[in-house]
Amino acid sequence: MEHIGGFGTGIVIVALQSFPMGFKLTKFADDSDPISARDIQPFGYRELYDGNIFTFSQTAPVEVSVAIIPNSEDDINLKILLANKKGGLSLFPFDDITSMVLTYPDKGRTVLSHGSIISGPALDSIQSTGRRKSNVYKFVFASVTGAQSKKQLIAGGIQTVLGLLG
Repeated sequence: MEHIGGFGTGIVIVALQSFPMGFKLTKFADDSDPISARDIQPFGYRELYDGNIFTFSQTAPVEVSVAIIPNSEDDINLKILLANKKGGLSLFPFDDITSMVLTYPDKGRTVLSHGSIISGPALDSIQSTGRRKSNVYKFVFASVTGAQSKKQLIAGGIQTVLGLLG
């Protein structure tokens, strides 16, 4: 039986300028998906005038959303990271290359690098129930490495060895 539980998943974010030592995210929201990633499209296609299709490689950024409990230390750190990217009258956004390391409960680890925070709330919103709404922050990354489970790591190693032999 496969282990599909997410309890115990952790995230570490490192931003070269804002948080060079990094910080952990542990205060995930319970009213929204705590971690979600959009599908990537590494290939594109165009339909040709004769009815055939033409396929091509294209950039495939990895977009990850993280929902955090409002007013937690994690939320404050993410708001600082977001504010450092926001331009203003006397504030210049500086290049802050961000990396994210996701550690899954079965010890799988995925490293997302060469990225940036791209959106998030400037302030907390209140739901109609009177509760603060979870804050969702979006990141985009250029590359992803690692394995989400030990099985995937072993399979990747075997595939690499077979590729070298063939």
